[in-house]
Amino acid sequence: MTTLSNYREYAQLAMENFARRDGASRYLLVDAVKDKNPERVLDVGCGAGLELLPFLENTSAFCVGIDAASELGAVTRNIFNGKNRTAFARSFGEKMPFRNESFDVVLCRVALPYMNNRATIGEISRVLRPQGVFLLKTHAPPFYFRMLMHGIRSLNVKRFAYPLICLAGGVFHSLTGKELRKGFWRGKEIYQTRRFIENECRRNDLRITGFLPDTNAATPSFVIVKN
Repeated sequence: MTTLSNYREYAQLAMENFARRDGASRYLLVDAVKDKNPERVLDVGCGAGLELLPFLENTSAFCVGIDAASELGAVTRNIFNGKNRTAFARSFGEKMPFRNESFDVVLCRVALPYMNNRATIGEISRVLRPQGVFLLKTHAPPFYFRMLMHGIRSLNVKRFAYPLICLAGGVFHSLTGKELRKGFWRGKEIYQTRRFIENECRRNDLRITGFLPDTNAATPSFVIVKN
């Protein structure tokens, strides 16, 4: 179970990593939608909310972040204290407390592996306005193969076992269309393939229009538009 102390440590590490980004990396998401002049931006699985900071700096958009962590409020109040145009709520990506077509841009950056993929993509499509942009970054199978190799080299059983569990859950999902989320599998990640994302886009009136510069084989970075 995540504690406030652990979550604050995570947030501090995230802030340090964010501060080390160069300009191109920091404003990658803003630049991807600059022609849209977004009025409302949502980050699903926002963590410490740092991906919203560039939108506050370079756009006039109202920025909303949701995360399942109960510690979200305490952390984001510390980071965003005094900043207008922001709101954060504890919520799950599978069922969001927003009206249909509420946002111009939705971010989901390596949070989907922890959620029910189909339900979350469906919800994102629901809250996204027509011609709105969904910026999605996921974990593909090579991400877990790399983790597996690191675990083997380090002779660390936990680092070896976890990616195997994630790969097994991903294979089960690919074969059955179902996700293992109860009991032992609660909180475990599953991978996403490009084929799966393409299929879910078709099911939800979305289409992949390109990839961001930070895309790679392990963590693809999709630009998706609602029809």
